[in-house]
Order: sequence, then C-alpha cells, then structure tokens
Amino acid sequence: PTKIYIEFVGESGGSAYFASAMASLMVVITAVLFLLQKWYVNKKSFTMSAMRPIQPTRAKGAKNVIMHVFTYLLVILSVVPHLVIIWTSLRKTEVQYFVDGYSFESYTKIFDTALSSIQNTYLYCIIALAIIIVLGMLIAYLSVRKKSMLTSAIDTIAMFPYIIPGSVLGITLLLAFNGKGDPMVLSGTAAIMIISLVIRRLAYTLRSSSAILYQISPSVEEAAISLGDSPLKAFVKVTAKLMLPGVISGAILSWITLINELSSSVMLYTANTRTMSVAIYNEVIRASYGTAAALATILTLTTVLSLFLFFKISGSKDVTM
Repeated sequence: PTKIYIEFVGESGGSAYFASAMASLMVVITAVLFLLQKWYVNKKSFTMSAMRPIQPTRAKGAKNVIMHVFTYLLVILSVVPHLVIIWTSLRKTEVQYFVDGYSFESYTKIFDTALSSIQNTYLYCIIALAIIIVLGMLIAYLSVRKKSMLTSAIDTIAMFPYIIPGSVLGITLLLAFNGKGDPMVLSGTAAIMIISLVIRRLAYTLRSSSAILYQISPSVEEAAISLGDSPLKAFVKVTAKLMLPGVISGAILSWITLINELSSSVMLYTANTRTMSVAIYNEVIRASYGTAAALATILTLTTVLSLFLFFKISGSKDVTM
C-alpha cells in the first residue's frame, strides 16, 4: 500500500499507471485469499448444542499473575500514546516550536484554520452512516432470508473493501470517476468521499445485521404477512425493529472507523473536502505537532465516547464484528 501511494501521488517520477497495476495485483491476491478463507471457514463450521454452556474458569497461581501483568502492561502501552497526545495538545507553542508553559493555543488555532475539516468529518460520516445502515440491513436480509448464488455473491462483494487497502480503493474510485468521458466526474467532490466511506466501512453493520437476523425466526415475519401485511411492510414493521439492537451495535463500530478513516481519504481529498484524519496527517507533515495533537485529541474523545455508547447499547464488554 505504501509503494502504491508513493507511485500515485509522488512528485519525483511516480507513475499512476504503475500504481494502478500494483493495486490490481493486490486486489486479485486479496480476493483469492479471502475466497479461500471463506470456503475453509464454511467447510469447517459447525453448531454446538449443550445443556450446560461453557463457563469461564479463573486462573490460579503463577498463571494468574502472569496473565494479569501481561494484560495491565498491554493496557498501559495502549493508553500512554493517547495521554502523550493530550499533553502535547496543551503545550504552549511559538510558530511551530514548543516552549515552556501550557495553553489552549493549539485548540484556538484549529478552530480558526481547521474548523471545516471537523465539520466535514462529522457531516460526511453521518451521511455515510445513514447509507450504511440502510444498505447493511437490506443486504443482510437478502443474504440470510433470500439465499441464492446472487445474494451470496452480493454479500461477498460487499465484504471485499474491508480487506482491500484504502489506498487501493482510493485509486479505484479516482480512475472510475475521473475520466473526461465519464458521465459522473466525482473527483474532488464530497460525494466521492462519502462513497469511499460507505464502501470501506459497510462490513461492520452488514455482519452485525446478519448475525442478529439469524437469531430472528422467519415465522415472525410470516405471521405478519399472513395477517395481511405486504412483505415490505412486514419487514419494516416487524423484522427491522427486531434487528435494531444488532444494527445499532454494528453502526457504532462503523461510525468509529468512519471518523478515523485515512488511507482512502488521503487519496481523494481536496482543500474543501479534508477530514480530521487528513488534517492531522497534513499538520504532521508540516511539523505542526501542537495543532495535530489538538485535532487528534478531539478525534480520540469522539472515538472513546462512541465506544462507551457501543458498550451501553450492546451490553457487551468486547468489540467484535
């Protein structure tokens, strides 16, 4: 992905055609591996029924101590970078250099110079999330309730962007919607940014919607139809409402990854369509670490609050897709 990015946007002899060739090769390799993995998992999948479910057991002795030390060390190593970012955002700066003292100067600067990036992030992600929820529910319903070769193919294709590098997707969208003869020239617009976000992060909501739908008996929907509702009305009034807990959990995970998306956005953005993650990248390139840290802090707080909301709604202590 790094080589593809350098070749596509490089200012020292990069080749967009060479980058496209590498991207195509990566898509083929990734697709083959994904299909092999999907075939193997489906072949080895099984269901288990037991009167007494498996219960976790508490480790004892040295094993318990080692596991706790390892876990706490891992958590500390994960939290320290975020604390450093918050601390950096509060340090006083002059031009681009840190000086003694603390202030909110970096936050003042970003609201003066990068406010549009913050607004773009939330606006694009809210629109993308609404589209993701609708598409995720519809594709999940088709793949679970209306099983066929076509719906299985749609479900598989919808998962591809999840495993393909964002830089590859960005190049693909630029080549698809940037030609002079194309009926839709979207490069440089907010539309291509939103399309990229939807394609990249649909998988979370799709998988959670499918998982919750497997737990809903088709007889519930059939009962609504037998009482006179059309299939569409039965889906909206009955099935969709029962799917909401799983859909919302997946949507929150999609939201978290949407606001942090960089790899495809950095290929597609313009000065008017920058998002926070792209703005952070640009500030780091300019060595403006104070403003970069301030933007990163806002992004981190949004992510943490979204995670708390996910735990509250799902009732889970784990983040899974």
